[in-house]
Amino acid sequence: MCISKKRSLSQDIFRFGGINSQIEYSKELRKLEELDLSINNKGDINSLYTLLIDIKIDDIYLRQNILNIKNSQIDVTQKKSEYKSGELGISDLNDALITKNNLQETHKTLMLSKQKNINSLKKYTVKKYESIQLPAIQIINKDNFLQKSSSLKYSSLNSNVDELSYKIKKSDYLPKLTFDTKYGYAKGDSIKEDDYYSYGLSISVPINFTSNNNIEQSKLEYLISKKELNDKLNSIELTYDEIIITIKNYKDKIKLANEDIKLYEELLSVNEEEFNAGYKTLDDVLVLQNTKEIRQLDIQSYKFSIQKELVLLYSMII
Repeated sequence: MCISKKRSLSQDIFRFGGINSQIEYSKELRKLEELDLSINNKGDINSLYTLLIDIKIDDIYLRQNILNIKNSQIDVTQKKSEYKSGELGISDLNDALITKNNLQETHKTLMLSKQKNINSLKKYTVKKYESIQLPAIQIINKDNFLQKSSSLKYSSLNSNVDELSYKIKKSDYLPKLTFDTKYGYAKGDSIKEDDYYSYGLSISVPINFTSNNNIEQSKLEYLISKKELNDKLNSIELTYDEIIITIKNYKDKIKLANEDIKLYEELLSVNEEEFNAGYKTLDDVLVLQNTKEIRQLDIQSYKFSIQKELVLLYSMII
């Protein structure tokens, strides 16, 4: 009777260019996944604050709409009186009525828009929109923006992952060094118990008839991601420039609105004096007051629109 047991171990101890690339690949892939989660979170924050700003702008538009309706009602009353006295044709009165009706329809549309935005906001928070404070955000300069750009960072990491994947793919078809060891013992009626072991190194070279195609495919994916990184840089720069131009445009609108308000204040001063002297009607004063307030509300909406651009800018960086 003969008894024998054998054990063997074979361990890769070196791959030509493969092991380090695999380690780096795992690290970069993990960074990519973490960044993807961060981008999604920033996207939700952007959606929340954008909806909040849209609701506040809806409130402003509603207040402006009410003021425009008041002015329109005054206009209808005046034209109705002039029509009755034969000073005005029916078409002018009809136009005034259509304008008032259109403004009243617009009011309903604005109310619906506000309610839709409120409903959408509930997807991100249980708080009432009146209790949510907008963050104080400052404009970031272009160089800092590009350094902190999340999508640019994502494209860069993605390019690194594809490059490392390409290196790993090449290493799959390169030689590898393996440590081999064997240990065992044998015992039988005709032999004494005998232990034995052996060890050594071996080099193996994979054979694959499609290796060139596989490597070229991996290389192509890496080159594509590298080009996409350059394209993303150009796209991000353009996006930043557009946001800055948009903010400047709103600031210019605020400047123009302030000039209009100054003019309305001068006209109001004159009209109030003439009203007190009996030369102007109260309606003339009310129309100017309403129009001035509409322009003041324009400034508020422009400021909220600037905040909206800043929130977008903030959502694009890490």
